[in-house]
Amino acid sequence: MEITVLEKTKTDKIPSGSGIVKSGDVYHIIGDDSPFLFSLNSDFQIISKTPLVDSLHSAGGRIPKSEKPDFEALEMIGQNEMVAFGSGSKSPQRDIFIRALLKDSLLIEKYQITDFYNKLRKLPILHDAELNIEAAAFHNKRIYLFNRKKNLVLQFEYTRLLNYLRGEASFPQPEITAFSLPKINGIEAGFSGAASLKGEAKIIFTASVEDTDNAYNDGEILGSFIGMIDISDNKISESFDYCKIPNEGEHLKVESISVEKEISPGRTEVVLITDDDKGNSVLLKGRLRW
Repeated sequence: MEITVLEKTKTDKIPSGSGIVKSGDVYHIIGDDSPFLFSLNSDFQIISKTPLVDSLHSAGGRIPKSEKPDFEALEMIGQNEMVAFGSGSKSPQRDIFIRALLKDSLLIEKYQITDFYNKLRKLPILHDAELNIEAAAFHNKRIYLFNRKKNLVLQFEYTRLLNYLRGEASFPQPEITAFSLPKINGIEAGFSGAASLKGEAKIIFTASVEDTDNAYNDGEILGSFIGMIDISDNKISESFDYCKIPNEGEHLKVESISVEKEISPGRTEVVLITDDDKGNSVLLKGRLRW
């Protein structure tokens, strides 16, 4: 597996970029300390900002760390639906689920999901680790949530999960797969982003390395990886391919990935978004081969 960076765009107008998807010719981006959903054209110019949460205390468009919803996971559900999850790393501030309907005009639904996240926190596999949902991917009616601590992938049937979050169904037990990811300086990478391919049953993921021992505080950025997991027959393979993402002159903390164009089997163009922990975001276009 190899990734080649084709283009780099830095912006200080989107703070702390943490999630990116593409719908038609429009990119949608969230930031972990921003109250807005940003919509961008193909030149990465902002064309609209949609409030996702009320914030009376955002300075320079950034919400203080103690109050931020910490939106980290953003994914398209088909062509006309988009979902975003708060990380859950601090409750109840980060226990938020956003559902956006895109068909005619942008309609935002907001849910407090502390009950859901509390059930995840009580799962045996998380008894000695923090909940920290960093990414989501949708494929074949299923949604995959990526927890950074212990590098867990939680698989749900999407409609059942949505009905539960709406209060219309019981808690759907997830299928859980744990991964061991590569290391930098002896520190294991943690899941940071994910996107599914349409032409193949595969999820592309990103993982970053920070020198920190908890889900709340940032640490020194050491670098990032990109990898691929097979999900044929709705089964998550425990083996995966990966490579290191070039640093582009500085250590990159890649937060999210979106598939730009599936060129052919084994080749696709992607867009990555990074966060420098100083309020800036960098967008990278790249070509991935495997």
